[in-house]
Amino acid sequence: MNSTKQWLHITIGCLLVSIGVYLLNTSNLVIGGTAGMSIIMQHITNISFGVLFFIINLPFYFMAVTQIGLQFTIRSFISVSILSVLSDFLAAFVTIELPHPLVGAIAGGLFVGFGLIFLFRNGSSLGGINMLCVFLDKRFGINPGKTMLATDVIIVGSATAVFGIAQVLYSLVGIFVMSAVLGRYHKKSPIEQNNQHLEEEATYGRESQA
Repeated sequence: MNSTKQWLHITIGCLLVSIGVYLLNTSNLVIGGTAGMSIIMQHITNISFGVLFFIINLPFYFMAVTQIGLQFTIRSFISVSILSVLSDFLAAFVTIELPHPLVGAIAGGLFVGFGLIFLFRNGSSLGGINMLCVFLDKRFGINPGKTMLATDVIIVGSATAVFGIAQVLYSLVGIFVMSAVLGRYHKKSPIEQNNQHLEEEATYGRESQA
């Protein structure tokens, strides 16, 4: 894929995710990962989502450079920057009132899910927890799925204190929709390919020792 088309798709992905985050945020709903952390912190600190999302992701780039590669890290950094700008633009200039949080959960989950597909298929991501998963897997042998589950439980669970249990339950609907979209339509991302490579190396090492 040529560079222009790749970056166009990455930008489209960031736009879709930013719309999804906006719909979730206006409904007082959260998702997992650094986006969920940013939504929670925004309601506590009154700092914009875009600024918080950009700052929270900064520590994870070192992990990405060392464990995934420089090009992927650069694309992810730019994607995070684009999403941060688009999210704050929507918050400042767009007003959408949804009739019910369930509508926000479903619509937000769909937009975020399809946006992530655009990013994954073009060798990018929105940083954060995915990078942490790869780092812990390679450095300490911790299963990425367990890391992702644990962090999402902590992030979404902590939202109860900010939004209340009803909003968290609606948030779980959004997470389910997003996960369903990813599970149905996406191809393997560079992170998943890296995890598969690590698993193959570990299997080969065990077979060599046998």
